[in-house]
Amino acid sequence: MKLFVTDKRTKQKINLNLLASTRGELARLIGSQWFTLNGQNYHVNNVFAIADSNDTITGAVVGGVIGLLAGPIGVIAGGLLGGAIGNGRDKTENQNVGYFNSSKA
Repeated sequence: MKLFVTDKRTKQKINLNLLASTRGELARLIGSQWFTLNGQNYHVNNVFAIADSNDTITGAVVGGVIGLLAGPIGVIAGGLLGGAIGNGRDKTENQNVGYFNSSKA
């Protein structure tokens, strides 16, 4: 997952190069609930999380390519298995995003 704030002037997302599972953890990590970025002050409650990737599609493609070694049935089986594994990772990441976004500092 990626953490970001919205620039107060341009309304553009600014990604933070930090990892935290809650806003409280983020505050402990940076040493304060307040921080300055690009000359603007933000509170950790201004930070939001978004999912970082789509592992379902990637898993299905990689599984299908690996399955080429076993022929047509291998492609199908590899794609399905890879997609299922990737889907599980996507669900976990979406849960982590929801957990962060519902947390308070």
